[in-house]
Amino acid sequence: MKQKLEWKTEGENREEYAREDLVGEADFEIDKEAFAGPFTCHGKKTKLANKRISFKGIEFHYSVWHCTSCKKEYLDTKQGTLLEKFWLIKRLFEDKCISIERNMNYDGRTYFFRFPKELTKTLHKNDIVDIKLLNPDGKLFLVEIKSAKGN
Repeated sequence: MKQKLEWKTEGENREEYAREDLVGEADFEIDKEAFAGPFTCHGKKTKLANKRISFKGIEFHYSVWHCTSCKKEYLDTKQGTLLEKFWLIKRLFEDKCISIERNMNYDGRTYFFRFPKELTKTLHKNDIVDIKLLNPDGKLFLVEIKSAKGN
């Protein structure tokens, strides 16, 4: 069975294509600033509005791009990243994170642990490990693996 797709255009100029006819590659670039505000909604530029979320005494302030017509809110890349970090902290407090227990190793000079093989499929040798110390006794850390490619 050959599946037909309809290519809709303005007016009566419509053609039908089979899925096999639509195979190929398209090259395009996304501008670095494509996800930076202000955004356009309903033909108007969105306005910057301040928001806040509170959870267990922690208050988080962030900004959204607000459409005055439909009241829809948009996050730019920077604010979206900050909000994701807040949600991560919230999950930590709610103890809703996946937890993996590993043995500590010592090679005579330093302590280390190994990540399970299932978690390392997307890691690369030159990736950067960003370690944040979360308490003064040095036993609670937040570890983030950042791509060396700058992605």
